[in-house]
Order: sequence, then C-alpha cells, then structure tokens
Amino acid sequence: MQKKNFLKPVNSIMAIDFICLVLTALLHEVIPYDLYSILHPVLGYIFVVLVIFHVFLNWSWIKANLFKK
Repeated sequence: MQKKNFLKPVNSIMAIDFICLVLTALLHEVIPYDLYSILHPVLGYIFVVLVIFHVFLNWSWIKANLFKK
C-alpha cells in the first residue's frame, strides 16, 4: 500500500487527537481529576506516536525540502 493511503487517516486522527488534547488541557478544572489523569496523558502518548508516524511517512518530502544540497 502506498504511503499516501496511510497518511490521510494518520493526519485525520492526529488532528482529532490534538483537538481532544487541547480541550482536556483547557477544561482540566471541569473534568474530574480521575478522568483527566488518565485521559490527558493517554491522548498525549497517542499524539507523540502519530507525530513520529507522520514524520516517517513524510520523510522523503522532509529530506527533499529541508536537507537540500
């Protein structure tokens, strides 16, 4: 399967995860602490994994544009 086929769902999930991560940070006083202490770190770890996967899928573009000779 091509990288583009993986990149679209990764980008979509990453955007949704980022929005949820920001919302949990902004609403940390409203959300019960027991839920916040589980939800926010899990969303953060998922986001980090998705960013690494995103960079991996875009590595050829990164090399071509950032590491020009």
